Amino acid sequence: MQKQIGNGAPGRVLVTAKSVAQSPKAIALMREAGHEVIVQNTPAPIDQAWLVEQVRDIDALVFAMEPMDAAVIGAANRLKLIARPGVGYDNVDLEAATRKGVIVSIAAGTNDQSVADFTFSLMLEAMRGVSRASTSVRAHGWERFTGTEAWRKKICVVGLGRIGRGVVKRARGFDMEVLAVCPRLDLEFGREHGVRFCSLDDALAQADIVTLHLPLDHATRHMINARTLAQMKRGAYLINTSRGGLLDEEAVVQAIRSGHLAGVAVDVLQQQGVGSPSCLIGVEGITVTPHMATFTHESIERVAMSVAESVITALAGRMPRHVINPTAWDRSVLEESMP
Repeated sequence: MQKQIGNGAPGRVLVTAKSVAQSPKAIALMREAGHEVIVQNTPAPIDQAWLVEQVRDIDALVFAMEPMDAAVIGAANRLKLIARPGVGYDNVDLEAATRKGVIVSIAAGTNDQSVADFTFSLMLEAMRGVSRASTSVRAHGWERFTGTEAWRKKICVVGLGRIGRGVVKRARGFDMEVLAVCPRLDLEFGREHGVRFCSLDDALAQADIVTLHLPLDHATRHMINARTLAQMKRGAYLINTSRGGLLDEEAVVQAIRSGHLAGVAVDVLQQQGVGSPSCLIGVEGITVTPHMATFTHESIERVAMSVAESVITALAGRMPRHVINPTAWDRSVLEESMP
């Protein structure tokens, strides 16, 4: 028989995610529910042995980008919930969590508008060189850059989840022609916002700007590679605010250095954090930001409160919203919680 996912007793909650740790309201909410909340800063570079030690005797884990692999999950003898303060979960060994009866929740619907805003920030940076010009003036220079208009360009939005749909709406404000690549067609949304659905190959060949909004999995890993980059229009721009593993980074560098792409801007890398060895860093024509698309005051508070609610709900023995592996939940608990 599977274990229950909570019995309403006070639990121990480990928070390593700064976005949640810095929300007094979210921390207070969990403590007011009777839970012991432990806030820790994960050392950089990430030390798996440290993680293994920290998760022992923990009932709920709120983490950022640390790898929750089978070793870490296996060491957590009391773990009931892994709560992600975001929508991606590719750094969680979902099979290991499910086998152990640990549910994994995400904070869906909390940061999509911030990421959609930031996507346009990166796009305009790549096309207009704002930060380079500002850096010149800060150094008492006056170097100006001739950029490219975003107005009326053709943009390809790859993935039409909440973030992708937010990007589409903003693109229409720039009078852009919008192409979309999506495995599940939302025809009603497409009609409402003038979206033309295409295959990836067709869209890459036509678009002036390609922006990625897909999860990372076996099917999407390195979806932008030497072959697909060659299909893009010469002089096009590539934006990625999703997951670094969507790009073959070496191929992207070559596409910039050869002049095939006019610019690239990414908020995510395959290996992130201080001292990242990514070949994208420091290449002229490539802008890299430190995975900060969700970092607005409004988004951080929504994320933190969503995570706190998931923790409180799960430790009370009820199914939280936005659980991505519901089979880990003991069926008897699920049936009892249904109205």
